[in-house]
Amino acid sequence: MTLDSVIMLVGAAIAVLPFLGFPQRWDAVLYFVLGVIVVGLGIAVRRGSARIPKRMQPRRAATYVESKAAATEAHDAGTQS
Repeated sequence: MTLDSVIMLVGAAIAVLPFLGFPQRWDAVLYFVLGVIVVGLGIAVRRGSARIPKRMQPRRAATYVESKAAATEAHDAGTQS
């Protein structure tokens, strides 16, 4: 079972828990246990994303690159005849 499916399963359990009719103490214990599991999964996901090698991470390129003055001057000189 992948980490994503475990997160969805725990989320579904938390969503359904109030409608199952457990006594209040059981609900409190189950909410606590599921909360600890969610925190643990969050830590696991955070640590797992830190392990991605640099070559696998998307490159961040500049969104704007200024054109060189020589290229625009040559273009302007050719159009002014």
